[in-house]
Amino acid sequence: MFKRVCSPINISLFGLFAILALTYYFGLRTSHQRLQQQADIDAQKLSQYINSELSRFQHIPHLLTSHYLIRQSLSSAEGLERLNPLLLDITKTSGANDVYVMDNLGTVVAASNYGTPQSFIGGNYAFRDYFQQALAGNKAVDYALGLRTGERGIYFSAPITINQQVKGVVTVKVSIAKFEQDSDLLAGDSNTRFLVYGDDNVVFLSNYKNWRLKQLGKSKLISWHKISASQRYLGLEQTLLRNQQFNHPLLDTPMWRIQQTQQALGDYFYQQASIPMLDLTLLVLLPDGHLIYEQLSNMALAGLLYLLSLGLVYYLSQRIIGYNKLIYTRNSLERQVALRSAELANAQDALIRTAKLATIGQLAASINHEINQPLSAMSTYLVSTQRMLNRGMEQAAKDNLQIMASLITRIHKIVSQLKEFSKPQGQGQIITSLQESITNALIIVGPQINSQGVQLSVKNPNVKIHAEPLKFEQVLVNLLSNGVDAMTEVEHKHLTITCESDEKKVWLRIQDTGNGLDLQTIDTIFEPFYTTKSEYGLGLGLAISRSIIHSFDGELTAENSATGGAIFTIELNRVIE
Repeated sequence: MFKRVCSPINISLFGLFAILALTYYFGLRTSHQRLQQQADIDAQKLSQYINSELSRFQHIPHLLTSHYLIRQSLSSAEGLERLNPLLLDITKTSGANDVYVMDNLGTVVAASNYGTPQSFIGGNYAFRDYFQQALAGNKAVDYALGLRTGERGIYFSAPITINQQVKGVVTVKVSIAKFEQDSDLLAGDSNTRFLVYGDDNVVFLSNYKNWRLKQLGKSKLISWHKISASQRYLGLEQTLLRNQQFNHPLLDTPMWRIQQTQQALGDYFYQQASIPMLDLTLLVLLPDGHLIYEQLSNMALAGLLYLLSLGLVYYLSQRIIGYNKLIYTRNSLERQVALRSAELANAQDALIRTAKLATIGQLAASINHEINQPLSAMSTYLVSTQRMLNRGMEQAAKDNLQIMASLITRIHKIVSQLKEFSKPQGQGQIITSLQESITNALIIVGPQINSQGVQLSVKNPNVKIHAEPLKFEQVLVNLLSNGVDAMTEVEHKHLTITCESDEKKVWLRIQDTGNGLDLQTIDTIFEPFYTTKSEYGLGLGLAISRSIIHSFDGELTAENSATGGAIFTIELNRVIE
């Protein structure tokens, strides 16, 4: 009897069942851990995206409160005809849905949708919480259903203060559908679902339609009567979603069971994140419905491998493999390993070369901007030197050669920075002569100034500052060259460099007589890749310049002159010797 139980067939079947059970258990455990990690990753990505988008829109109302047309609209009706189109332009540029201005009674006096049937003009939104907060002098962010459209939206508002009194409110509305559509692209799994809810447990945002504007159980903090009285959801009727949290019976993994349709419930792995600006909670849910099929596939594969292993053992027990065949097989395997190792080494070398090329490409965009100026100056001095030599002006030619040598040294210094790109620290700031820095910069930009017929004035530069000389000269070259370019199409060309200082600060102003800066884009000229030189500009010069000045604990700003042209001001710390 004992021999029957311990027969090879019975032992093999027992082993098969054990393999299948272990495969199911460990496969299920691994899948649960993977989905839990994926839920955590998706939650972090979605929360970072929503928080960054909210931060981007948050500052728009405050910036608009200083616009003269908006302030004028609250004092008189003269500017309303121009204000409505302006708000429409701001809406299109910012990506918002609507921008509107209310007086201190909550009545809309101007709106970006002034030409549509759903125009907000004349409507009163004094009951909205975001209006009440802004009327109290605070910036506010709120979410609610639109009174006229019935669509879900997020509202950013800021008070318009005139003579220390709140005269009105600017509000920017962003449709919640934007976040749902964009967030779908961030999900790691096409089956990933998410929902966002507040203290009232009402799902305000979700990429699953059946969950929207339904309540995840009754709120312990706010009664439905108070929720309805707030008019946040207008006349929404209370609809509860059946849901509960539980642990998986086999692995003790936390899961969430929630109503999918009127009858069906679904089990999900979940992870939470916060949306602090709106005091909301983000819940990312990954379904586990497909795991059973995944485990069945794993079990089938494990069973097949087990049977194959049994067949192999049986086959090897019946035959003795010859020594020569073993030697041949070993040598063959060694050759394959060597071949694969060589292929892997080649692939690694290719990856390293690709990474180096990518790094050099990124650095080249920045270094190219700084090298072009000395090279252009050298080209001009070289032509001049050739003419001087033809005329026998040897001393003047020697002077030009000395200048070109200094320019070559400058280029070497710039290129040498490529070796330092991986180091966190810079060259170090030293006491620098402002006069010497301006002189070195004019050596490079001088030929461009002369060729354009620009008059140059330099006033009061005899002070000392804390800076890295080479980087500071790069900033001066960029600003002076931009000033010359700005005067290409004007008749009167005058470039002025003025220095003012007190005991602690130095203000260096570079002013041209060009057409000035566009008021609508003046705040974006220091952003990377913003350029008005569409044919050849990279849009990196001003961004790099401001970054350099910031590294000196200084500031670089731009404004238009009252007499025409642009003024760039560099503020640095002064050194008293």
